[in-house]
Amino acid sequence: MKSLKKMFVLALLGLSLVGCSNETTPEGYVGYVYHIPLVVGQADFVNAQTGPTSTGVSWRRFVMNVDVRPKNYTEEFHILSRDNLNVGFEAHARISISASAVQDLIEHYGDGASAEGEWPEWYVRAVRRPYRTAVRDIVHGYDAYDIQSSTQEIGGQILTRLQDEFGDTPIQFETISIGNLTYPAAINAEIQRKLAAEQDLERMARERQIAEQQATIVVTTSRGRAAAQRIVNETLTPLYVQHEMLEGFRALSHSDRVTIVAAPTGDDGGGNVLLNLGGGG
Repeated sequence: MKSLKKMFVLALLGLSLVGCSNETTPEGYVGYVYHIPLVVGQADFVNAQTGPTSTGVSWRRFVMNVDVRPKNYTEEFHILSRDNLNVGFEAHARISISASAVQDLIEHYGDGASAEGEWPEWYVRAVRRPYRTAVRDIVHGYDAYDIQSSTQEIGGQILTRLQDEFGDTPIQFETISIGNLTYPAAINAEIQRKLAAEQDLERMARERQIAEQQATIVVTTSRGRAAAQRIVNETLTPLYVQHEMLEGFRALSHSDRVTIVAAPTGDDGGGNVLLNLGGGG
């Protein structure tokens, strides 16, 4: 009897050891903690735990960890533009998971590795198709030549559409960008010619602006000189000219080799006066 009881206790102990676990959640993840009954019944959600942490030793509690950090999800496209030209490009979506909505994510959108082994299940099941559809719809509304110069505008339109579509879900679209555009060779050559023409127009506009500025400087300088000349002409009165002449005579009187003849110019006549301003006696 004692031996049977001992075996029963050992069996219970072994069973409890098998049923106990200590599930961990690493940093950057939120764990979906659930309980699985020993015999019958469905798994029940217990709580969410934010890593780094663990459940501690507990009876039949398990954790499904969800990476809530923002990550880039890149999709490749080859679509027809509005003018029916084949354009290749990549769309990059930066997506994160709301840490407070992990239960909703697991129970309605799925988690874990997808069948392709590259993306989480929630992305493959709920996000990839509407994401690709939004990109196709919006890029198709542009001519091939305009896509390259409108990537920011296109990314903004896609982001707005997806944020509206997933606004009430745990899935958060943070940014969308378009890059790595590829065109057929003929289209590439035409785009290069168009870009070169635009650069020439910009260069010509800059040169015209410089020329206009230089012309403005010349006009301003000319106006300044004309104003200065006008002021000089207005101030050169006969008395001022006579004063300047006398000052010149005064300067010349200091030289020993100067003879000055003063000729009257007034109406009262008078003879010439010879002035010998030289030195000596």
